[in-house]
Amino acid sequence: MRAPRIIGKDICYHIRCQCNNKEFRFETDDDFCLYETVLSEYIKKYGFHLNNYTLMHTHVHLIITIINEFTIDRVMRSINQIFAHKYNLRKGRSGHLWLARYKSSVIDSDEYFLCCNRYLDRNATRAGIVSIPKDWQWGGFHFYAYGRPNNLITPSSTYLGLDDAQIGRQEKYRKFVEDAIPSDEIRDKEWIHSRWPKRKHR
Repeated sequence: MRAPRIIGKDICYHIRCQCNNKEFRFETDDDFCLYETVLSEYIKKYGFHLNNYTLMHTHVHLIITIINEFTIDRVMRSINQIFAHKYNLRKGRSGHLWLARYKSSVIDSDEYFLCCNRYLDRNATRAGIVSIPKDWQWGGFHFYAYGRPNNLITPSSTYLGLDDAQIGRQEKYRKFVEDAIPSDEIRDKEWIHSRWPKRKHR
């Protein structure tokens, strides 16, 4: 058994969805773009705030704030089902795309929010896909660190509180992510992994 998921309004979640068997299902730019298109569709439909995201070859990370009656379960069920359906049609395949349920943890402090964002924005760097965060385009780092327009993202109050000026916020966030040292990454990973739901055994 898993511990019950915390469901409600005005809750910010860190979400992780893993491809089945850790397969490389995000193979081409078209695959990444398809996922972003599905995100855009359901942001408009359900009205949640996407605060950040990163798309990897085998999994995705999302930071989502629920602001109305549409629960995180409904949001993620729709996104995962529709993306899998469209992906399978495009690839001429059938069968499961995602591994089991998505994982989620509640982001309940500014410190944890920034920790999760840095974890997301350094994901491709940790995986050895790119050497620096700005070289990975499938996520929100360029929005937060360089001001690149991204209609998917709603910045959180935590980010907006970094500085009164937009340029100041970008500089502080960029430094926070790009200048992370190994101990920062270890701490982020341990903190985040400790909050993932654990199975309860009878």
